[in-house]
Amino acid sequence: MVLSDANKKIIRSLGKDIKANAELLGADALARLFQLHPQTKTYFGKFATFDACDTAVKLHGSRVMNVVGDAALNVDNLRQLLESLADKHGKQLLVDPNNFHLFADCIAVTLAIYLPDFSPEIHRAVDKFLELVTHELVSKYR
Repeated sequence: MVLSDANKKIIRSLGKDIKANAELLGADALARLFQLHPQTKTYFGKFATFDACDTAVKLHGSRVMNVVGDAALNVDNLRQLLESLADKHGKQLLVDPNNFHLFADCIAVTLAIYLPDFSPEIHRAVDKFLELVTHELVSKYR
């Protein structure tokens, strides 16, 4: 998957919005993941609840969305930016790689809900971008 220059421009502009709203977006996306795919909760056994109001969900969701925002702002350097996270998730945490695909879908839905102008063109750019992010995050499983 290759992002066109137009896609990159869209993604870079979204990066600022994502980072500015990381806690809200991250908590929503993570809560969606837990509701839609309860099997993903197994990696978060210490969470008190799995809803968007939970402090742990907000914290972890914020971390994730800050990384997504950083990736959007540095879309040409995804491999380098995400390498340590790919190592951690693929070699240490042993997270099911399919969970990244599931989470990417939840992130796209969350962005569509919260970002004001989520046109079909933006949606397509986001899908392509999240596919590239997911590809990098599961790269250490191969």
